[in-house]
Amino acid sequence: MKEPIASSDAPPIQGYAWYVYPDPATPGALAGDSPFNTGDPRGPGRPPLAPPPGVAALWTVHEKVPGLVHHVDGRGYLVLSESPKPPEVTTGWFVEPARLEERFELDQRGGRSVRLIRVIRNAETSWGSLLECEFQVDRT
Repeated sequence: MKEPIASSDAPPIQGYAWYVYPDPATPGALAGDSPFNTGDPRGPGRPPLAPPPGVAALWTVHEKVPGLVHHVDGRGYLVLSESPKPPEVTTGWFVEPARLEERFELDQRGGRSVRLIRVIRNAETSWGSLLECEFQVDRT
């Protein structure tokens, strides 16, 4: 397992890791709508301006990402909820526990990366095995 070392001054972000992805059969889900239906017109593949209540953080996932064991066509979101309940999403979106490997790191726009520091615990829920994790957002 990785050592819990942070490489920036930003505090670590902790939460329960979920993978949120669109249903390609639902109109609008692939047209840039947010899974949280915030009415934010920022465009395809852009997360909402602020996480909705109950969500500690969220990041856009494009294509295959090393360390994320999900098949990604197009885009999805890695979402950290504050509780072990799945985030509420709008029609046309699916939520499942994120399956992360310890080498998970996600490059983001603007010279940022999101890196898994550690898995705090693995909780068995009715939705499957759910990881409570700590992440570091690094700026380059």
